[in-house]
Amino acid sequence: MNISKILGITFFVILLAGGFYLYKQASNLEYPEFVRLENIKFKNVTLPPDLKLTFTSDAVISNPNPYALTISKVEFDVLVDGEKTTHIKQDLEIEMAPEADFSLPLSFEVPIGQKEFFKNFKNMLNGAWKKQSIKIRSIGDITIRQSRVQFDIPFDYDDEYRLEDYL
Repeated sequence: MNISKILGITFFVILLAGGFYLYKQASNLEYPEFVRLENIKFKNVTLPPDLKLTFTSDAVISNPNPYALTISKVEFDVLVDGEKTTHIKQDLEIEMAPEADFSLPLSFEVPIGQKEFFKNFKNMLNGAWKKQSIKIRSIGDITIRQSRVQFDIPFDYDDEYRLEDYL
């Protein structure tokens, strides 16, 4: 046998073993789970003409796998009091540790309609606006990647927030 045939066969065996390894790893992959949204904090207010509130939070994701996974994208809609207010898409490249919970920092803006804002101007002057609550719901997907295998983890999280809790 000549040397080029031996190298060709060796390369083919290595390629086949690598493909089998990736297949085995992907077939044993357990879906990470979206656990909760935590540490939701009011960050700032952008004044008119584009009135909006900015919030930060952490999405907690549990990785049950014995190897690291990569978060490659987060995409979600933010609904305020039942109405879609914004769509967030963040392309990422963040590694999650194996067999652990991971906190993914997020930031999102909630636009506030000026009509609603000025309609309640009297309440704002009295400080009553701090006691009003905002129902915020986040619905979307977190894209996870392991080698060449990619999948989306859906999440749907809602809660009620009072501005006085964050000021």
